[in-house]
Amino acid sequence: MRGKFFALLAGALSLGAMQVASAADMPAKAPVFKPALAVATSWTGLYVNGGVGSGIWTADTTTQSAATGACVLCTTQTQGGKGWVGVVGIGYDYQFLPSFLAGVFGDYNFGNLKGTVQDQVPFFAGDTKEKSAWSVGARLGWLVTPSSMVYVNGGYTAASFTGANMVTTFASAPTTFTTADTTFRGWFIGGGTETTVPILGAGWFWRNEYRYASYRNQTLTDSSGGVAMDSINFKPTVHTITSQIVYKLNTGGPVFNAPAPVAPVNWTGLYVNGGVGYGAWAADTTTQLPSGFPGAGTCILCTNEVQGGKGWLGVVGIGYDHLLTPKILVGLLANYDLSSLKGTLQDQLPFFAGDIKQTSAWSIGGRAGWLVTPQVLTYANAGFTSARFSGTNMVFTVTPFSGTASGNTTPAFTTNGWFLGGGMEVAVGSGWFWRNEYRYARYKNQTLADTGPVIAADINFKPAVQTITTQAVYKLNWMQ
Repeated sequence: MRGKFFALLAGALSLGAMQVASAADMPAKAPVFKPALAVATSWTGLYVNGGVGSGIWTADTTTQSAATGACVLCTTQTQGGKGWVGVVGIGYDYQFLPSFLAGVFGDYNFGNLKGTVQDQVPFFAGDTKEKSAWSVGARLGWLVTPSSMVYVNGGYTAASFTGANMVTTFASAPTTFTTADTTFRGWFIGGGTETTVPILGAGWFWRNEYRYASYRNQTLTDSSGGVAMDSINFKPTVHTITSQIVYKLNTGGPVFNAPAPVAPVNWTGLYVNGGVGYGAWAADTTTQLPSGFPGAGTCILCTNEVQGGKGWLGVVGIGYDHLLTPKILVGLLANYDLSSLKGTLQDQLPFFAGDIKQTSAWSIGGRAGWLVTPQVLTYANAGFTSARFSGTNMVFTVTPFSGTASGNTTPAFTTNGWFLGGGMEVAVGSGWFWRNEYRYARYKNQTLADTGPVIAADINFKPAVQTITTQAVYKLNWMQ
């Protein structure tokens, strides 16, 4: 499958390169296609929505004695999970000014965001999933063009996580210990883009939305037959991105003065871009005997556990787009991210853990876009990416030494992989565009040596990273 992916990407890049070469040989400028007449759109109405997407969760965890309540593993560690999500919902919007609307909504998510819950003292771990969530909230939108909107939303949310069947992490052997299904309550904030879809007819819209949900801590009891082993403090945050179809059941309501004719937009040219965003990662981890030991490479803690991290990033880039037809665009791109996506790297056997960050990443690739309207582009992109992660200073996680430096470290490293993403871009002025983009990046496994005064294992670390960014784009009008 990966071979097919890169073959398709190579084809896209070759097509983009041929377009650049063709443009260079032709004396005429790239075409600026004449847009259709602007149509006044009412955004007021009751609507239903549905779609699919993906998500990553990260959960701060500590462990305490079920008998005494005293912490046993007091150093906060971040577990993680990832997977798919579906959403259905209902809402009502009211356009109260030519460029603004407000609305209320409720929605229900179902999915399979699978990760790890861990009781480190007896070397137990198990799979837990966010299987569903529901939310109620409000949103405020700004019409960038008569047919496209950006918005922010927020409100109350509750998520249901499954219980975990614990296994011993040495040999993945089942135990009789479990944790119970748990509902977490909290708040969310998010935002997205929405645009009319003329090809589907009146009342149809296309929405792309990111959400960040933060839930209150819950104490999960690791028990068997009524006997409690430990209590696990588990405080999740969930990051989701969805693409949805929206249908307004009644498009009646105020229709403001018909918009001015839409000026032609030149989508062809060399551009620069820059912006900010937020990201999260989830990394599959196991440990193995270190090099130099008999049986080096043999797993010690063989059960895959998912660690996690989250934080901010900034992005700068350069690219070239060429409008092939009035509706289809292809392009090449290169980006550099500066980031601080901070989480946990763990060597469970000697009760070690430390902070690890994705500090930067770069990528090259191609994109293909479709103009929903003359001013609004939706696109998919893909390519090669490389990420840099910091080294880790390990600390003891078990009481009474919790948080004390162990003297052991792991090195900084670079890992390579691929990315797949997409977004929406809107023309907002002469040469200026506004881009909102999601990316999912998958990287190769790295084996990290945990070295120092304490003999420790090598750690296998295989991260996936999800980011959402908002960016300004300026076309330089070169190479047209």
